[in-house]
Amino acid sequence: MHVAYLVIDAVIDLAWTRKAFADAPHDFFIRPAAIADEIWHTAQQDRSAWSFLVEVRPFRESW
Repeated sequence: MHVAYLVIDAVIDLAWTRKAFADAPHDFFIRPAAIADEIWHTAQQDRSAWSFLVEVRPFRESW
């Protein structure tokens, strides 16, 4: 069994978050489909290289 911890450190692109951050550029948000893709990728990883901690952040974030 593969257990993983996924951190979503972003504003998710939803109608109400777009309204709340009306002046934010497109790449400030993270798309729900992109989150789902990352979860799928984590669940389907090659057994020789499993990740436990995955952090999902938008492209625009500087850190």
